[in-house]
Amino acid sequence: MKLSNKIQKIPGGTMLVPMAIGALVNTFIPSIYEIGNPLSAVFSSNGTMCIVGLMLVFSGIQTKPKQLLMSFKRCGLLIIIKLILNIIIGISFVNVFGLSGIYGISALSFVAALTSCNPGVYMALMENLGDEIDKAGFAFLNLVGLPFVPICILGFAGNNGIDYMSIIATLIPFILGMVLALVDTDIRSFTKSGSTLLLPFLGFCLGSSIDLNMTLSKWSQGLILFVVVLLINIVPLLIVDKKILHQKGYCAAAICCVAGLAITVPGLMAEADASYLPYVETAQAQIAFAVIVSAIVTPILTKKLAGTKGGIENENMRV
Repeated sequence: MKLSNKIQKIPGGTMLVPMAIGALVNTFIPSIYEIGNPLSAVFSSNGTMCIVGLMLVFSGIQTKPKQLLMSFKRCGLLIIIKLILNIIIGISFVNVFGLSGIYGISALSFVAALTSCNPGVYMALMENLGDEIDKAGFAFLNLVGLPFVPICILGFAGNNGIDYMSIIATLIPFILGMVLALVDTDIRSFTKSGSTLLLPFLGFCLGSSIDLNMTLSKWSQGLILFVVVLLINIVPLLIVDKKILHQKGYCAAAICCVAGLAITVPGLMAEADASYLPYVETAQAQIAFAVIVSAIVTPILTKKLAGTKGGIENENMRV
């Protein structure tokens, strides 16, 4: 069997396998990422936002306005509920426990992991388990999955402002893609595989920011962090997905994956507010462990909830 076929049989493997390789490289031979461009731009964290931007453009091209509306009613509702819930709980956590948090889990760790979602894993799973409406949810996930969300929550809790420009910067590539498709509908067929082809590169970029040694040193706190944020997010989302949207729950599960981008939040927040600086290193290690566990658990849970789609078992996701 070809290597590509083996990877595709792993739930979310198109992105998760490259992410694991990227983490191993960063842990044992990180100097490779410093060789220079174009290698550094393609395979290190330097290229993360560029790849996310391209995926937003491709996602916009493949999204028809009618599908976007339907996606908003399905995936968008789940994301809005998650966002509102995360804002309330995140601000409450800071007010009750302060910056140092509880059980060694700081406000940085908790808010960054709580608000995180992984558009790359979501897209990889929806390529096999979802339909076109599910895939259109990628744009909504990117809107709330970038570091500006936890930074805004932590900033608001500390009486700082909200970064509206980050929201605009996320929307523009997606809207540009939709405009291109409206001008020339043939571009949809030309770029149909665009997002899929970019998934392995996104995996490498996210993996390049994970140090496995530092991550394993905080494994117990990272595991607690993962379990807590998973339960906070997935329980209400599963209820909404099944009882209100009358779906199987696989979309709700896919939304709850902690993303590698969350690892960047502690450093970014410390740059904005020096009071967070003492918690940065520990927070990064805890979040990184949560990312690794989430990358394993989320695809398995999503596949289990998906079961059959339209009464036909999905052969592409069978392990």
